[in-house]
Amino acid sequence: MKKQILVIPILSIVIISMFSESLIIAQGVKYDESYTFDKCNNFQMEAYAKNNELMRTWKFKTCYQSGGENFAVRMIPEGRGMGMETVIDKKNNVAIQLFGTGGSMKPTYNAGGFKYPDEKELKMLDLVPTTETKQILGFNCKKYTYTYKKIFGEVWITDQITTPNDLGVFRACKMAALHNTLSVSGFVMEMTTEDEKGGRTLMKTNSLNTDEKYTFDFKGVEMSKAVNKVNYYTF
Repeated sequence: MKKQILVIPILSIVIISMFSESLIIAQGVKYDESYTFDKCNNFQMEAYAKNNELMRTWKFKTCYQSGGENFAVRMIPEGRGMGMETVIDKKNNVAIQLFGTGGSMKPTYNAGGFKYPDEKELKMLDLVPTTETKQILGFNCKKYTYTYKKIFGEVWITDQITTPNDLGVFRACKMAALHNTLSVSGFVMEMTTEDEKGGRTLMKTNSLNTDEKYTFDFKGVEMSKAVNKVNYYTF
């Protein structure tokens, strides 16, 4: 059984390289043989250059259980073997990651534990309300802005959805790597992040609460195990 350092994908963030470790035994890595989800939310991320030229678009799905807490994040592959998927098992506090999905390619598997941060470790992103409103997918949304060091952007939030932001675009944006919570309540429908050089990333919701069954079957797969535990919010 291989032992590996757990990578930390923030959906579209660059995948950190895995490093082999054969002498340390992974502790507390327990997962189910299969996971089935019956609902999904669809999103996309658009990356723009400083001249507002669209450079690339990524598509994602968050699969979840209408009667449970587990969920999975799937990066839809642009080509054969270019996908990545992560299952979050909240009962066992374990994340199972699949790399190289799509087409007939055989993915590699990695399982590792995560921990929930305590209250002192939680980081909040302060949002400034504006008077702007608009509808996104039929939901009334209010615009907020934020600034963090040399990064700034805007967030569109609705109070008409009770779904947690773990299943939405906030978890997928760059700022989620730095902040786990927001200073206002509600569900994030869109979020923009812009850096000092003018590069901009737009995360937006395409559909919510769609009936779609998806099953992960890990029975008999060659599963590597991570030797380290990471913060729950870094996946």
